[in-house]
Amino acid sequence: MHTKTLWIKDEYLQLILDGRKTVEVRVGYSNITRLQAGDRLLLNDQHPFVIRRIGRYASFEELLEHEDPAAIAPSVPPDELLERLRAIYPPEKESLGVVALEMVPLTKSRTAPWRDDRN
Repeated sequence: MHTKTLWIKDEYLQLILDGRKTVEVRVGYSNITRLQAGDRLLLNDQHPFVIRRIGRYASFEELLEHEDPAAIAPSVPPDELLERLRAIYPPEKESLGVVALEMVPLTKSRTAPWRDDRN
C-alpha cells in the first residue's frame, strides 16, 4: 500500500470534500499508472483518501462511456465534460491513457491509523 500526494484545484477539492465529486481523472503518467486500489491519496498534502477503484481507458470518450459524469464533475453538464477534460489535458497527454480514481475519505482513529468512512 502506497501513499501519493495529489494536488487538486480548490474548486474541485471542495467538491471532493463535500462528497459530491468521487472520481478524479488523470492521464497515464507513470506515477499515476502505478497506483492500485487500496492505495492512499493525500489531497493537497492534508486530506487523506483511499482509492476504492481504478478505471483505465484509452481516451476521454471511453472514460465517459463507463464513468458517471456527475461523479467526475458534478457542476458540469455532461455534454460539456469532454471539452473541459480536453482543455486540461491536450491530445498528447490524453494519448498516455486516461485513469479514473474512485476515492473515499479516510479518518484517523486510535484503533486504526486510517479508516474508510464509507464502509
